[in-house]
Amino acid sequence: MSEKLKPAGFYSDTEVGEPGQPTLADSRGKYAGPVESIASYLRNAHHIAVSGVGVYDEVDPDRPFVAELSIQTDGVWFWPSSYPYYVEKYRVQVPEELLKLASSRGWLPPTFPDGADFDDRIPFGD
Repeated sequence: MSEKLKPAGFYSDTEVGEPGQPTLADSRGKYAGPVESIASYLRNAHHIAVSGVGVYDEVDPDRPFVAELSIQTDGVWFWPSSYPYYVEKYRVQVPEELLKLASSRGWLPPTFPDGADFDDRIPFGD
């Protein structure tokens, strides 16, 4: 079995999080670096699953549309499609290991074949 993917951007106080994960509220304002490169890396990574369900801003009282819910990966980390939005808009925390990996790749996520199967590497969810 391959190594489990590491989660980022899943928050227990949002519809894509689970109990025990950090909260979006506590993660806001914890990233002080430039956002353009990491947000682009996150946004352009491989989609593991696409739901067709909309994700809306959990902070803004007007709840603007953020993205169609999907789960993305770079082969080491995985995150919901809302994560780059929250990094850009609210400067949520980005794990240092993820930043180092993205930087080492020149801010370009790897590509995977459409049929790539990551199911056994996701550490939670159904």
